[in-house]
Amino acid sequence: MDIRDLLNKMEAAENTFLETEFLAPILPGRKVQVRIAGVVCTLRVVGNIDAGWAILKPMTIDRARVIAKPTLRQMQEYLALFPAIKLLLVSRVESDWFALPAHRGDRRFQVAGTVRVHLATGVEQFQQIIARFDGGHFWFQEFDRRRSPAIAAYLRESLAAEIPPEQLHKSTLTAEEREAYRLLYKAIEDARRDQVEVRLSEALAHAGAAFASYIEREDVYTVTFNVDGQTHRSAVRKDDLTVLTAGICLSGQDRNFDLQSLVGVIREGQQRRRIVPTNGEYEEFYD
Repeated sequence: MDIRDLLNKMEAAENTFLETEFLAPILPGRKVQVRIAGVVCTLRVVGNIDAGWAILKPMTIDRARVIAKPTLRQMQEYLALFPAIKLLLVSRVESDWFALPAHRGDRRFQVAGTVRVHLATGVEQFQQIIARFDGGHFWFQEFDRRRSPAIAAYLRESLAAEIPPEQLHKSTLTAEEREAYRLLYKAIEDARRDQVEVRLSEALAHAGAAFASYIEREDVYTVTFNVDGQTHRSAVRKDDLTVLTAGICLSGQDRNFDLQSLVGVIREGQQRRRIVPTNGEYEEFYD
């Protein structure tokens, strides 16, 4: 076939395409793609568009408009063109969900970490779903009815109660479900730790000290910080940062200070040279 025949074939395919209607999923701010005579074409959807499934009609070779909503059967027929994968929903970001493979043994998909699932509505965390992969995106199809929704409910309740992963007692949990739970539990712990660090850093910064690290035990933070180049360690109450053990001798007056005011006491002691290192870990403040 020479170049003229090829161009004529493409032109005929384009003309036919402009008279057709096609179904496609629409994402906010994204274009849709169709294949014309073996060539993938990208079209911009015009008008006031909501994310979701739509039947479109081309206006030009690069623009299309929504003309109707597809039936459930039409959507299922579209999705059936692509391979299915079972996923565990982990967290929601805007209108999408991030998910992990529900079966690591599925060798058809090489998935590292989480994947983004589009157009998943009416779903909840830890639910197992069936999605379809079109080579670029994972599209929600339906719940996996073979997996009891009670499992996902148990994991959500456990996470809300902050039950550590090693204390989950339901024997029917899969390794993938336990992994998803550990991932979220750690994310919550990391977020809380970040908040604690910000709180301690701000309290110390207001007094001109620098936060270094902390250890959490029950209702107490043991905080390591620097005051004018010297390192100190003090134990404070979690709820209001009241000093429990100053790390310097305050003649039993430790609890009259909070972390912020303690810095002023330490600085005064350093300036008056009344804080003397003892064992290299704690100091004493001599009146």
